Formats: sequence, structure tokens, C-alpha cells
Amino acid sequence: MSSAQLPRTIRNAMRQMGIGELTEPQRKAIPLIMAGKNVLLIAPTGSGKTEAALLPVLGKLVELKDRGGISLLYITPLRALNRDMLRRILAWCDRLGLSVDVRHGDTPTSMRRKQALKPPDILITTPETLQAILPGGRMQGNLKAIKWVIVDEVHEIAESKRGAQLAVGLERLRDIIGQDFQRIGLSATVGTSEKVAGLLVGSEGQVEVVRVPVPKGYSYWIQWPQTTEEDVELSASLTTSPDAAARIATIKELADTHTSTLIFVNSRQIAEMLALRLSSLDPKISIHHGSISREERERIEESFKRGTVKALVCTSTLELGIDIGSVDLVIQYLSPRQVGPLIQRVGRAGHRLGLTSEGVIITAFTDDALESIAVVRRAKKELVEPTKLHENALDVMAHQVVGLTLDHGRIEVDRAIGAIARAYPFRGLKRSKAEEVIDYVSRLGLIKPEGDGIAPTRRGRHYYFTNLSMIPDERRYSVSDVSSDRTIGIVGEEFVALRARVGLHFICRGMVWNVESISEDGRIFVTPVEDPRAALPGWDGEILPLPYELANEVGKLRREIVGRLREDTPKEVGEWLCKEFRIEDHTALKIIEELQEHVKCGAPVPSDQVILVEGFDHYLIVNSCLGELANKALGYCAEQRLSGEGILRRWWCDGYRILIELSVEVNEGNIKSLARKALPSGPEGVRRGFNARMEREFPFNYYMKFVAERFGAIQRGLLLGEGYLQNLYQRFRQTPIYEETMRELLLEKVDVGAAERAISDVSRGEIEIETYVSKDAPTPISFHILNKYIELPEAIAPETAKRDSIERARNAILGSSVELMCMECGHRHGPNIVSKLQVKPACSSCSSTLLALLPGYLGNAESIVKRRLAGERLPEDELKLLANLRRTADIIHSYGKNGVIALSAYGIGPQTASRILSKMHYSEDDLLRDLLQAKLKYIQTRPFWDSRA
Repeated sequence: MSSAQLPRTIRNAMRQMGIGELTEPQRKAIPLIMAGKNVLLIAPTGSGKTEAALLPVLGKLVELKDRGGISLLYITPLRALNRDMLRRILAWCDRLGLSVDVRHGDTPTSMRRKQALKPPDILITTPETLQAILPGGRMQGNLKAIKWVIVDEVHEIAESKRGAQLAVGLERLRDIIGQDFQRIGLSATVGTSEKVAGLLVGSEGQVEVVRVPVPKGYSYWIQWPQTTEEDVELSASLTTSPDAAARIATIKELADTHTSTLIFVNSRQIAEMLALRLSSLDPKISIHHGSISREERERIEESFKRGTVKALVCTSTLELGIDIGSVDLVIQYLSPRQVGPLIQRVGRAGHRLGLTSEGVIITAFTDDALESIAVVRRAKKELVEPTKLHENALDVMAHQVVGLTLDHGRIEVDRAIGAIARAYPFRGLKRSKAEEVIDYVSRLGLIKPEGDGIAPTRRGRHYYFTNLSMIPDERRYSVSDVSSDRTIGIVGEEFVALRARVGLHFICRGMVWNVESISEDGRIFVTPVEDPRAALPGWDGEILPLPYELANEVGKLRREIVGRLREDTPKEVGEWLCKEFRIEDHTALKIIEELQEHVKCGAPVPSDQVILVEGFDHYLIVNSCLGELANKALGYCAEQRLSGEGILRRWWCDGYRILIELSVEVNEGNIKSLARKALPSGPEGVRRGFNARMEREFPFNYYMKFVAERFGAIQRGLLLGEGYLQNLYQRFRQTPIYEETMRELLLEKVDVGAAERAISDVSRGEIEIETYVSKDAPTPISFHILNKYIELPEAIAPETAKRDSIERARNAILGSSVELMCMECGHRHGPNIVSKLQVKPACSSCSSTLLALLPGYLGNAESIVKRRLAGERLPEDELKLLANLRRTADIIHSYGKNGVIALSAYGIGPQTASRILSKMHYSEDDLLRDLLQAKLKYIQTRPFWDSRA
């Protein structure tokens, strides 16, 4: 189709706006929309989807003689998109004589009244605000004029309960109007288009799916930055590791060589920590995510468009079509974990027609590198993860039942159930289940029975409008530094409810903090501590789980590489990896080295066809490339089975492994028996084991809280303590709340189905279960999860990991900044980078080599030394500090720069440093290896130490 087939008014407006030929999505979709068909248009970012929907609809709308109400409802998933769409649609409406307005939760009452009395031709809104306006009497009169509904970025809500809510909302709108309307959906690449199409048009609707493939111009690069001497120095100023400094320096260099760059990360916590360091290097790098105020986000977006900000660290919010101007590079920091987000994010670069969309993935370790390769390989084939809808979500149904009573004042039960069942996510709704939910909602006092119908209550009206959003109200809690009385960060409610406790160490803003107290109003008071074991809290639950399809692809890659290594040299395999996946040779070498070392151990390589159950010490490591949700299901199953044996301590999992800590040592004699006990023999055992675990101890009360809120059974937004959360299971065990919690968990938190399929493949011989016992160190592939979850990973690392540990220790110590003080004259030296110190440091003032290392926490050390040199008597506590300084000076006097290196290692005091240095090491590596061992011993025994020795 050409633009000549559009109405003349539209063609004239296109000429005025400088728009010439139509894009491929527009050529394919416009004829169908003009013919009055329901259309789902699936096309990449920046391909003209919005105009493909708008132009034919505006052409018809402008020709309507009597426009007494809202004719076009334009629904977007975000308020920020509302703002953008208002600007874009106004540009057309000003030329066509049409009116347009926006409605959302913050729209002033005066504007709402104006919209009700004089409705615009086009109303832009969100799914939640549609829920708010459906019951309004005056607004219902305006909505009766609707002939078109456009749902923008429909993929963004399809897999959440917002999608199920919107699907029912559109059916309620149809009932209010009295007839159907044309429905148009705009979406990025999705895995299961028929489900998204059904969500749009309902179980009875017909729809044309127009799919435009991702252009071949998408360019993906994978980089694993290697640490240089400059990165070691940079890490000191950034207060981060040299490895992280190398990644940060690479990102800055890429941003410097491009005009406008988006740097996508997988969580807001990572965004904050990365942006903090990048902006310290370049103030033209800023941050954008959903927890930043609307005004600040708008300011940042405008600055990026004008070019005063050249790069934005951002989260999934900017995957969507928010107008931020042109982008010429997208950086993904660490694997995006799913194919869909990668395609969507890289699509933001080269937005103008004909330009290449360029994306770079910055990776950091072998799992991440292989995962990034797997994502890119699947992205090139457009193998997007299957779409998972929330089907028969009972809390959504409860809310919509109350909404239907408000829409009509009173509604027959049959009619209410019929309206809900027309929505595609409820197409399989059984009448008995619907009646059960209606009865429960009635018992909660949210509706009341009236003959064969139901009517609203005052309590129900309040419940409906306070639960318009299906998104959980996860409160954010400020973290306050006791010493400075300033807020240093924010953590999520899940962290506060499930993990935060007095004495916990965690990372926030790149530092480790100890929880001193938690106030009633949710403030967390902390003090800084040194603890290398502290875990990053993040915004819990925010990072996308690794799906089965991608984990399986990583397993397939491992199998392919190992297969090639049997036939070709490592150099040839490395060349194939570099050419095939556009990675650098050192990245290929790291991957190959790990797999070679694993094979050298004599252990089978876990892959898409092999599950390796490895025993090491008291640990059982199930290497299974099944993704996080399937591994979590198997983990719960293993917990149920092993608990009965009385040998389970605890377990963890990631996308590739399940780590099980036992009370018995794993050896050659019991490994096969333990593997059989941990893993079910058939698929039926998976669900049986999982269900038995849920019956014995329900671990998901935190998520039940949000379901209960959406049902109106408990007040929304309360912070519930652990004890109260534990009571929810007993309170709601026999209600639809428990049933809905389990349904939601089986979709979002565990994947019992995928675990069943995997065990079924084992039964059929398509996947083999192999066992292996490691003696001195786990295999390199198993080590990743031990490194992540147990306290002393460096002590049991395989050779490649040990070499990496020594290199990290070297970079950390040599890149650190130290201050020295002459014990002879009191002259202070520094700060100095350790790597730049002389082999035999000496005082620049008096040439003495008796230099003490000043600890960072001892701010009055200089005063103590100078007062002692002046002959002043010192109190007992200061004499002790002085003696400790003198011991460090003796070590540096005897061992020079190596003495500084030893004393700079975490947990190493003068006594330990002296013992280690007396061994007279042949190389720096030998010294660092001994320092690492001493550091680990300190961490092990630290609870029993009063001070460093």
C-alpha cells in the first residue's frame, strides 16, 4: 500500500509534517485497519507502529459528522508514554481539527470534571485509569461513543495481571457501549502472538496478526573487558574492584565514541551503583528508572534529547517507546537474561529508518558470557520466550466482579460471569469456580446478593478504587547512616520483610553496612563495616528469572564447544567462537579454558543432554540447564525428599545448578544413592514432592499477602512482620486466596511443568543423569554456585578460579591507596597507590625507612605520633595504638613494599603479616596466595576475635 490510499486530510497532514513513504509495518497494517478489522501489529521499536494505527483511525475520525463523546481510546502501559503520546497525537490533531486529552491517576479533579462535561475526541489513558472511569455515570455516557481502542505496547502488560485486568475491562467497555468496537494492538516482538492477540480481542473476537520481522541491520557485540594497570588505579578512585573498573571504563569509552547511548541494566540497584561511578567520571552520564520522580525523569529525558546528557543508565522502562530522541548505541550491562528485552532494547538504537541498530553486551564471567552468546544467537532467529498469560486469575476476577456491580448498579450473576469469560485469559473459567469467588467476595462484604443478581456495597466501592492497580504496592524503605544521619539508599519491602534483621550485613551504594535497628516507620539505621561476604539486597524480585529456553541453549553451547574441542585445537575452536558470535579472543579463551579444565577433571560436562550430580565435601551440586524456575521446583522437591532422610541443611539454586548442603559427606560410596534420593525417578514425583513440601511448610506467605490485598481480605500497603506473614497460610488455607497464590507462584516463581518435562526426558533416555565426586576442589562449572553461596569459595576453587582469585587480589591490593607515616620525624606520606611505591619506601623528609601504615579508621594517628615525638605523655589507649603502628613500621622497614602489600590485605594484622612474610616467597603470586589463605582464616574465625592479630 502507498500513502495515496489514505484520506486526503491525512496525506496533507503527512506532507506538512515531512512524512513521505510508509514503512513496512504501515504498508501491511493500514489496509486492514481501514477495512475495520481488529489488528495486532508486531514490529520492532522505531518502525512506525504508532502511525500505522493512528493514520487510518484519524482519517476515519475526522470524517465523522457527529462526534458527541470520546471516539478513540488510546491505552498505554505507562504514564510517561501518555505524555509522549499526547505530544505526538497533538501534532496530528492540531492539523486535523480534533481534540485530545490525557487521563491518569494524577489528573486534577477540575480537569476530570472538564473531561466529563466536554469530552475530547481522543482520550489517552492507562489500564488502571480505564478501570477508574468505567463505573462513572457521566463518563459512561462519553464512553458510549467509542469506535476504536488502540492498546500500545501490549506486550508490556500481557504477562502480568494487568493484562488479565485490561482484557476484562475491554469486555466491560463493550457492555457499556452496547456493541463492539475496533481493537488495535501494538507490540514489540513476542513469543506467542496468538495469546497476545486473544488478550486484545477476547475469546469471541477475530483478529489479524501482522508480524514484521526484526531487520537484518541489528548488530550485536559481546565484550568481556580485561583488567589493565589503568583499571587498577581507577578502581581505587571508584571504590570498586579492578574488574568492575574495567567494565566501567569500557562503557565510558563506548559512550565517548558515540553521540547518544543507552546503558541498560537488569535492576534499579545496579543502575544506581553503575551510574554513581560513571557520573563521577563524566557528569554528562545520568540515570533513568521508575523510582526517580516524574519531574526528574522528564528533565533527564529532555537533557538527553538536547544532547546535554550523552548517556543514560536505565532499566526496562526505556525499552518502551518513550520519546528520548535518537540513540546511536545501546549497551547492555551483563546478560539481559531473555531474548525479548534484548531485541527491544537494541531496537532503540538507530531509530531512524535504514540505520543499523547497534548493541553491545558487557559481560563479566563465563556463565554470563555463554548466556550472552545464547541470547544473541536466539535473538538473530527471533526465538523469543513463550508468552505466559495469567489465566483464570481469581484476584483479578474478584476485583472485576465488584467493578461490574459498580458499572450497572446491579447485575445478574449469569451476565457478570459471561462478561468475564469473554476475556481471553478467562476463556476456560468454570461456572462453579466463578460462583465460589463471587460467594467469597460477598462474604468479605464487597458485594451483596439480590435475587439472581449482585449489587455493590459502600465497602466494595472503596475496595474497588483502592485496588485499581494489580501491581503490588512494594514500599521502599530508606537506609540511614547513624554516624552522618543521612539517607544513603533505599531497599525494597521484600528485603525488609524477609531478610532485614539487626546485625545483618548488606551492600548499599557500593559499601557494606551493618543493620543497627529497624524503626516502626520502616527506616533502617546502619553503620559501615568491612565484610566481603555481604550480599547485594537489590530491589528483590526485580531481575528477570533465567528462562528454561535460554538455560537450555547455554547447555547446548557447552556441548557444541566440547564436541569441537575433541576434533579441533583450542585455537581453532576459539576462532570459530569469535567469528560465529562476534566475541573477542580472550573471551573465547576464558570459555574454552573453563570447559577444558572441567573435562580434565574427568567429569561429564553438564549440557542440554546431561544433568551432572556432583558431590564435593558436604555439598551435592545438581548441574541442570533448566532455568531458575524449573531448578527451583526441583529444589523444593529435593528438599521434601531429603528432609525425610534427616540429612538436609539448606539449598540454593540458579539457572544452571541446584546447590544442596547436607549433614553427611558425599563420597564415591553414596553419591548415586544421594542423587536418586534428591531427584524423582519419574515426572509424577516432581509435582508430588513439590505439593508435599507446600503442605509441610508453605514458604510463600510474602506473596500471599499481595493476593489477599487484591481480594480485599487485608488492608493494602501494610508492612507485615514475619510472624504475621506466617499466619496468612492458616488464615487463608481453605479460600480462593490460597488457590490463587499457588496458581500465581506456579506461573511466576517456580516452573513445575518444565521440571516434570526434564525428568520425563530422563525417563525416556533423552537426558542422562551422571554422577561425579570431586576431591580437592569442585569442577569449574559447579564452582560458580559455591562461589556465590558459600562463605569460603577461594579455599576450594579449581585452578582457573584460583588464578582469577590471585589476580583479583593483586589488582585489589596493588590498586589500593595507602598513607604512610614516618615514626622518626612524623612526616605523613600519601595517599599513594601501592603499585607505585618504591621497593624500599623511605621518608622524603628524613630518609628513615621506619614508615608505619596508617589505618583508615585511625584519624588521630598523626597527632598521636607527633605528640609522642614531642615527649608528651600518652594515655594507655593511645600507647596501644602507637605500639600497633610501630609494629607495622617494623614490618615495612624489614620487608619494604611487600610489607605494605601484606598489611593492606583484608584481615591481616602485623603478627600474621610478619609470619607470612618470613617465608621469603619466590614470587608475588606465592605471597598473594598465602595472604588469601590468611584472609579466609580470618573470616572463618573473626566472630571469636577481639581485634586483628
